Amino acid sequence: MGKKILILSTGDVNGAYEAMYKIAHIMKNMGHEVVMCVKQKTKNEDFIKVYKHTTSSAAQPGLLTRAVNKLKNKIKPLQIKAPLSTDGKYAFLSKDELSENINVQSMLKTVGFTPDFIFTGMTIDFLNTTDLLNIYNATKAKIYNITVDMNHFTGGCHFSWGCEGYIRGCDEHCPAITKDNEKVVAKNNFDRKYENAQKANFQIIAGSGLTLTQSQNSKIYKNQKTIYNINSLIDTNLLNDKNKSIAKRIFSLSDERFYILTGAQNMDDPRKGFTYLIEALKILDQELPQHLKDKIVLLVVSNSVNEEFDKVTFTKQKIDYIKDYRLLALLYQAADLFVNSSIEDSGPMMVSEALACGTPVVGFDTGVLTNMVIDNYNGYKAPLKDSKKLAEGIKNIFELSKDSYSTFSKNAVHQVEEFSSYEYAEEIFTKILEQDDQKTL
Repeated sequence: MGKKILILSTGDVNGAYEAMYKIAHIMKNMGHEVVMCVKQKTKNEDFIKVYKHTTSSAAQPGLLTRAVNKLKNKIKPLQIKAPLSTDGKYAFLSKDELSENINVQSMLKTVGFTPDFIFTGMTIDFLNTTDLLNIYNATKAKIYNITVDMNHFTGGCHFSWGCEGYIRGCDEHCPAITKDNEKVVAKNNFDRKYENAQKANFQIIAGSGLTLTQSQNSKIYKNQKTIYNINSLIDTNLLNDKNKSIAKRIFSLSDERFYILTGAQNMDDPRKGFTYLIEALKILDQELPQHLKDKIVLLVVSNSVNEEFDKVTFTKQKIDYIKDYRLLALLYQAADLFVNSSIEDSGPMMVSEALACGTPVVGFDTGVLTNMVIDNYNGYKAPLKDSKKLAEGIKNIFELSKDSYSTFSKNAVHQVEEFSSYEYAEEIFTKILEQDDQKTL
């Protein structure tokens, strides 16, 4: 029997927002009634609806009340909160879990039904856990938060950089907030998140191997009996290895050369760890004889290339950031190796996308790479920030025989089909929905 399902996300394109859009499509294909409610709509599908706040005329303040409020504001002007002072690398974006940002009745009017299930991703500048609790109190819907990053179980950070506040409970020692007198915000946020999660029995779904482990260790979700992991969500009808044999020709690349693909929207972001990749390439440069070095070409996909890449001696080719998935799928297939140098990441999606296209992956042991890349099977993992091991992994793939490489490529595809495809996600969501049905019998 079909369920009424509400997907909540600030937007519907790029990264974390795109993940929720994919979930909405998966749920629709499963035969459920789905609405994706957003603050900012870009795509034109009818099931995506923009939240509209409506206020009844009865709730409008009268003339006398407005006059009194105006006078009060003249005597004591409204205080405007100054922005928090934070260390940008933590992405402390969820700054206030205590406020109410949406009207529940307006939300339900926008959606058009009372949901049975609610799935949330990144809802920055849209709504918070207090809003979710209010929705729960009005609907009794089962609420699942999906870890597009760590924010669902921290006091505001999206990345922890080794801080264990999410395990013990965030406090006044928060390293993400730089001013001592503001650090209490992290504690207040965490305490309210914890309280809201208990009251509404929020559940968590992991989006990668790393966030699965983090969720299991987190104070908020450590007692959840089963935490499922959906591993990036890859549409294998779009991202696959069906054109791998001709992909190089489409990009006018040589069959005689070895193409290493890497990239990110912002290569200067310290989370992406490109300094360690550059160091690994220097190590590789020293270890390989010239005739082998000449075979290697570095394909860099980014909006802007880090200046340090100028020092890399291998042949380099910059490719503008690609938004068309059909073209991106061909590029993955044209590459011989994808290298992910992220050192603090819940994904990235590019790891699973490359694997889906039959391209082995080498990278640091974090994010989705933690459980999607298996040493000597479909790529290699290196300890965080260990450039020597990263270089070793790249060299191992480079030196594979044609037959061994073909096996790695097939294994890469198989890993995605088994643990990251839409079909796999459907199995997970079916279990979640069926568990709820069994509880009500």
